[in-house]
Amino acid sequence: MEKQTDMSKLDKPFPLWFMLLIPIYVVGALSLLVFPFAGDWGWFYGWLFLISLAINITISYLIINKKNPRVLRNRSKLKKTGLTKNTRQAASSDRFIYPLMAIGFFGAMIVSDLGHRFGWYTLSLPVIIIGIIIFNVGVVIMNIATLQNSYASKILDINQEQVLVDTGLYARVRHPLYAGAILMGLFIPVALGSLWGLIPAFFGAMALVLRIEFEEEMLLNGMDGYADYQARVKYKLIPGIY
Repeated sequence: MEKQTDMSKLDKPFPLWFMLLIPIYVVGALSLLVFPFAGDWGWFYGWLFLISLAINITISYLIINKKNPRVLRNRSKLKKTGLTKNTRQAASSDRFIYPLMAIGFFGAMIVSDLGHRFGWYTLSLPVIIIGIIIFNVGVVIMNIATLQNSYASKILDINQEQVLVDTGLYARVRHPLYAGAILMGLFIPVALGSLWGLIPAFFGAMALVLRIEFEEEMLLNGMDGYADYQARVKYKLIPGIY
């Protein structure tokens, strides 16, 4: 009975005021990364980028909170609790993969901001609009994958009660959340009008690809049925390609 009560708490939606704080927090934090480096708090493309992201996150998270609030709690988890001797080594890769991802994707944003400040080559408005759209498509893919997988976590871990998810996007590729993250990350600089920002964005994407290898090693050693899932769903990120 105690376990059922705990599970009920996990599935209880967060209050609306808390959910509305999430986009405010995210956009507020990112604005401190965008405008000071750009040297221009009135930068139109910067605001277009952040406002589109805020709308995207608000709608997506309200839907997730209504349909699968447990995943929001899992994604806020910072402590690894389900590792074993067989999975601990692969999961420890977070120690160097996370810094590489941060350098790549935050670096892409900072380089793009500096491009505005110093007048480096800027992409045309139609290309920037396309970049913003594809960037937000990447965010949507991430959020759909999150909605479909209650165990989606920011850290490499296997919960004790975790089961294999092989439906929805996970029936097409094994890592749809990463596919969305890579798409999002690669189009951050395009959405901000920069070509130079693609260089760190590429390294951030490669860090995610590398993380997949460690995650799959962890899942093969720690999750029943994952080898069969690999055989059924052959592609990691892009159906028919990779």
